[in-house]
This record gives sequence, C-alpha cells and structure tokens, in this order.
Amino acid sequence: MTVMNPMLKPGLRASLLACLSLAATVAGFTAEPEKPLRDYSLSDDTQEEMAKYKAAEEKKDFAGAIAIVDGRLAKIADQNSYDYAMLLEYKAQAMMQNNDFIGAIVPMERGLQISDAHAPTYQEENTTLTLVYYLAQLYFQKGLNEKTGPDVASYYDKAEHYMARWLKMTKKPTLDGYVFYASLLYNRAILDQNHPDKEKLKQAMAAADDGLMLSTRPKDNLYLLKLACEQQLEHYQNAIDIMELLVKLKPESKNYWGQLLPLYVSTSQDVRAILTYERAQALGQLNAPKDNYNLVGLYFNLGQFDHAAKLLDKGLHDGTIEGDQKNWELLSACYQQLDRDLKAIDVLKEAAKRFPTAAQLEYLIGQNYYSLGKNVDAMNHLKICADKGGGSKPSQTYMFLAYVSFELQKYDIAMDAATKAENYPESKEKALSMKKAIQGAIQQRADKLKKM
Repeated sequence: MTVMNPMLKPGLRASLLACLSLAATVAGFTAEPEKPLRDYSLSDDTQEEMAKYKAAEEKKDFAGAIAIVDGRLAKIADQNSYDYAMLLEYKAQAMMQNNDFIGAIVPMERGLQISDAHAPTYQEENTTLTLVYYLAQLYFQKGLNEKTGPDVASYYDKAEHYMARWLKMTKKPTLDGYVFYASLLYNRAILDQNHPDKEKLKQAMAAADDGLMLSTRPKDNLYLLKLACEQQLEHYQNAIDIMELLVKLKPESKNYWGQLLPLYVSTSQDVRAILTYERAQALGQLNAPKDNYNLVGLYFNLGQFDHAAKLLDKGLHDGTIEGDQKNWELLSACYQQLDRDLKAIDVLKEAAKRFPTAAQLEYLIGQNYYSLGKNVDAMNHLKICADKGGGSKPSQTYMFLAYVSFELQKYDIAMDAATKAENYPESKEKALSMKKAIQGAIQQRADKLKKM
C-alpha cells in the first residue's frame, strides 16, 4: 500500500510560490522591516538584476527569469553571501513557476544551507520553517516518483530529516503536518515490501496519534494510516478495531464496510463477517449481487445451509444475485446438504432450462438420481450429458453412463459409452475392463437363451 503525500495537491504550487515570495520579502524585494539583528540587504547590482527578473516573471517568461538569476549567480564570487543565497531562492521560485518542482530542490536546499550557516540566519525563522516543510514534501514526492532504485531511501531520509526539523521548530504543529509525517514514515517503512521496518511503522502510528490529538474531528487519513501500519505489523485485531471505529463514524461509507469485511474473513471470524454484512445492508450498503453472493458463501462455509439456500434461492429469482450456472449448482448443493435431494434435482432441472447447452448440469442431475437409487432416471440424464459433449470431464461421464447402463443391463448403451471413454487416456484402462465385462454379460445372456 502506498500512502500518497496528502499535501502535494494542485494547491501545492501556489503554496510553494507563496513560501518563496516570503523569502523574497525577507530579501528586501518588496520587503518588510528587518529585525534589528538581521541587517542584510541585496547589493545594488543584484537588485538591478532582480528588477529584470520581476519583469520576466510578470510576463510568465520563467525560463528567462531563471537565465537572469543564473547570469547574476555566475558573477558572485562569494557563494556564501546573502546575495547568493537569496538568488538561489529566486531561482527555485522561478523553477516551480515553470512546473519544475523536483528541480527546484537543489537551489532551495542550497539557499537554506547558506542561510543556516550564518548567525543570525539570512532567512527569518518563519521563512526557514516554511522552506524546511516544503523541502520535506518535495523530497518525499521525489521518492514516490522514483519508487525503486538505490537513491529512493536517501530521498525519504532527507524528507524525514526536514520534517523532524519542522516539528522541532514549529510552535503550532498542524493536523496536515502530522498526516504528512505519518505518511512519510509509513512509506519509508515499507520501502522493502518483504521486510517492513517495524520501528518506522511504530513511529508512523505515533505521529498519527499526535495528529489525532489535535482535533475533535480528525481526518480519516490518520486512522487509515494507523490501519495500514497495524496490518503491516500483523496486528489484525487492532486493525479491526480501527475499522469498526471508522464505520461507526461514517456508516454511509461503502468503502469502509468493504475494508472491514476482509479483515474478519482473513482472521476466520466468519460470524462477525456475516453480522458486518447484515449491519451494512441494514444501512443500504453492500447490496450489490457480489455482496449478496459473498454473504451466502459465508453461511455455506459455516454449515448454515438452510439460511444460505433461502438467500441464494431468493437472489437467483429476483436478480439480486448473479444467475450464472455455478450459483445454481451451489443452490443445489445447499439442498443436498439439507438432505432435500429431490429439491436439489429440481433446482438443477430449472438451471438446465436456463442453460440448455450446459452438459454438466445433466451430469449432476444423473448423479443425484443415482444416489437416490433411481438408475433409469440417472441413465437418461447421463445420456443427455453425453449427447451434449460430456460436461466438464467427458471421460468421467462416459464411464459413469457405462456403469449405470451395465447395471440396468442396457448393454448396447453401456458398450457405446465405454467405447467413447476408451478414447481418453485417463479412462482407457477402466473402459477396456468395462467392455470385457459387458461382452461377458452379453455372452452369458446368449448362453442362457440357447439353453431355454
């Protein structure tokens, strides 16, 4: 499961640009008054180039704006200067305006590093905080984009580093911040799907819990992140508890009911799964044909054949369960389990009318009649099955027909069936033995007639 960065949405561009616009403000470009201890300003030459930059930016000539910045950067000898750091931030801003968000990482990060190396820092604390937050997001997005490769882990590590710094610096951690941090930790933990990092998973859950404490109505994302972590840790009952809470909070959510059910099934809690289906259906959820069929299957697996038969019979006749052949066969099997063999046969006959080319249904009818000792009826339906191609296992059908016909002393039918069974490798030996037995029986009958 990949938990995507919840903050990297269409609004990211505007947010990032706002962030770097703030950096520009600090630089003195439409600047607010600096604090007394932070007495930095751009040189006259740089400010002159920034006027050109602004003109290009207003024309949406972002490539031109980047070229202006690069030209000025090339002329600055001191690469640790205030001018150099601010120009890097301007370059990052222009790159993002040009939709090169990942490419903007390098100048943004380098500009921040230069600022951090000075006391006081070139950037004000709030701007630093904002840059740190978005560097975490951009590195995370870079990791998600690449998915695999030797550097992916380092991108996640970078993102985690910046996010840890943000949490340490910020005086007002946000719900979105914790959602992002928990997502980051989770994806880092499952980078190796075969060997998830259990410690990172626990950290992700802790981050989710911190986020949950910030609101009386927290986002579902945090619960879902905890759910994913619990599943990775194989704490299935904990995962069930989370999903039960979610369906309680949002009983109208079909997705949440659908996620709760497999948790009960996978932990062999079929009774709870049945109750969950019925709770959901009482609220108008999980009423699709496949859902109704799955409920039948749960009852069948628990040996509740009477209830399974009632639901399936109703569903097949009113269309709330797919009326395919296998479902009719399952209904017949339910009645067989209830020792209602004639009802089972009736179901198969109804199905045979609906699926006139389905030879297997005739085989099953014959099989049911044979178990009731009605060999003539069994033979007749096995013949129909043979005439339609023999069903799913023709060799088995022909041998069964040969055997039943032999018992009824219908030797011509038995011989024909055995001869056809002889054409299949899996039944050839038995077919030859049957043919010998038939020939022997025919000879005995002939000998008796001679003596009469």
